[in-house]
Amino acid sequence: MRKLPPVLLAFVLMTTSCADSREGPARTSPPEASSGRIEVMAGWTGDEAAAFRQVLAGFTQKTGINVDFESVQQDLPTILSSRVDGGDPPDVAVLAQPGLLKELATLGVLVPVESPVSSSVDQNYAPVWRDLASVDGTLYGVFFKGANKSTVWYDVKVFEAHGLAPPKTWDDWVALSQELLEAGITPIAVGGKDGWVLSDWFENVYLRTAGPEKYDQLAKHEIPWTDQSVKEALAIMAELIGVEDYVARGLDGATDVDWRESVKMVFSDTPEAAVVYEGDFVAGEIISETDARPGTDFAFFEWPSIDGSPRAVVGGGDVAVVLTDHPGAMQLVGYLATAEAAEIWAALGGFSSPNKNVDPSVYPDDISRAFAVALANAEVFRFDLSDLVPASFGATPEAGIWGRLQDWLNNPADIDEISARLETEAEAAFGG
Repeated sequence: MRKLPPVLLAFVLMTTSCADSREGPARTSPPEASSGRIEVMAGWTGDEAAAFRQVLAGFTQKTGINVDFESVQQDLPTILSSRVDGGDPPDVAVLAQPGLLKELATLGVLVPVESPVSSSVDQNYAPVWRDLASVDGTLYGVFFKGANKSTVWYDVKVFEAHGLAPPKTWDDWVALSQELLEAGITPIAVGGKDGWVLSDWFENVYLRTAGPEKYDQLAKHEIPWTDQSVKEALAIMAELIGVEDYVARGLDGATDVDWRESVKMVFSDTPEAAVVYEGDFVAGEIISETDARPGTDFAFFEWPSIDGSPRAVVGGGDVAVVLTDHPGAMQLVGYLATAEAAEIWAALGGFSSPNKNVDPSVYPDDISRAFAVALANAEVFRFDLSDLVPASFGATPEAGIWGRLQDWLNNPADIDEISARLETEAEAAFGG
């Protein structure tokens, strides 16, 4: 593997943002081994790091290969940059952004995993996950952990008390919000202080209104942010979170609420709203920070269809890549592509696998089982758009997508101005 010039590598790393289906063999395994030691770097900490260590222990037990795991609390791209530039990369790294994988593969930093991992990926994953981990048709990684970011969480007891049902369509959701308001309940808590929350709102609406092809074009800046499809998505968003009375603490107040506080605003002892949107990780936040319990106190509904759009999931994920020619590195990535490996973490909770052959029964409760199955079997799946674009546009506080959508929340009618500013910043980030 060639060593990258320090300035080039630093630039690349720092400008890339932060139902039971059993097709084919459900259990594939990496080649057998009996010795060796490899190093793995990932951004998981706390409970996530502890769970991943159990997965690695399963690999060691199966192959005899020991694994040194470096848990990086923050800024993994910078640390990885230093290690690669110094000629001492970890054998395997787990990346949170497909854009980073593509940049590193293009620069020759990564080892292709087509053989022997490819067949396992084809058996266990929907084609979109291979595409996300490929560059020019060559597979460079395996998505081990996924995230379903099309889950909307609600107070079960409030819905039951007022005879309300989870909406199936966007129009149903708007009508539900009006019913809640008329019952004296603020419909929605929005964590607008975290710009990525608003980005996730936009991505879910845009995928369903513009469709997956235009979603891809917008992510690549093949169409401008002044495109009518962007303006239409913002106008539809405004039907819910652009209505002052629908949003807890009002539109201005919502920009002072982070995502964790927005969750507590729905599920604490003194709730301020009935519904909050964010990804499947909300379940863990509810359980750890409130007394609410799954099914009895909280549940989720899938992001509703808009104008007849098919079921779709916007999500994220962590992809394991190989940076050295150590044979144990390839074996580990092969192992992570199996249902066997994913089921270790799935049973512990706080985990969704994109592997469609994971046995749903291993998830610890009905709610985590439901959002994980929805992720693995989505009819349409697209990766979080802000993770696919340059970080200066997609993942920088108060700038780009995050910052301009916060501006939009303060003035949802100002669509033309916001889309124009988005396009100006996109042009700068994409190089014109």
